[in-house]
Amino acid sequence: MALSKGKAKELNGLVEELLKHGFKEANTIDEQQAQHRNLCGVLDRIRRIEPKLRTTNGHTRLENVDSFTQWALANGCQAQNVRIAEHTEYGGLGLESTGFIPDGECVITVPRKLFFYVTGEPRYRKLLELMPAAMMSEPGNMLLALALIMERFRTKSFWKPYLDILPDRYTTPLFYTPDDMAELADTEALLPALKLCKNIARQYGFVRKFVQDQVEDLRDCFTYDVYR
Repeated sequence: MALSKGKAKELNGLVEELLKHGFKEANTIDEQQAQHRNLCGVLDRIRRIEPKLRTTNGHTRLENVDSFTQWALANGCQAQNVRIAEHTEYGGLGLESTGFIPDGECVITVPRKLFFYVTGEPRYRKLLELMPAAMMSEPGNMLLALALIMERFRTKSFWKPYLDILPDRYTTPLFYTPDDMAELADTEALLPALKLCKNIARQYGFVRKFVQDQVEDLRDCFTYDVYR
């Protein structure tokens, strides 16, 4: 859904503000936490403007397991004595044995055609061409995320059964509030968590500014919520 000119202008201004906060010098823990709070504040305002896009098909992940399994087996995947099951104590889906598994036995074989990776297709090459040089030092995870977004919103994507079993949110610091982040104080996890959130916020800002309007497959589906 396209934004009105007024909302689009407001969003562009917030993206500039986000990048400004993201590249501000922050040396001490207090400065880094303050920077994180500022980034979260701007991102909250961005999320209120951006359209709310659904990344699921409306069914639970467990309900999508059968269609995913059929798709995987039909495309060359082999599985012996295991199944996908829900394990609420671990917060998601996992593998469960359905019979005796001898020590050292291979239980799953996945053909290369079912590896999701960024190929040399023209639409992916265009991403590489448009990506700012500043973002090209470690482009792998960013390009993979953009490729996943393209496929998620692509009509009749080959990868739909796989994408339908992915979670719509994750237990990573990208989903922490500033109060959640404060719980990591005095732990070794705090600095990596702050760094991750800052890097993803800056990536989002760069991608939206330089790529979204020039890549048709991302024009209407690239938002911060979808990207994270």
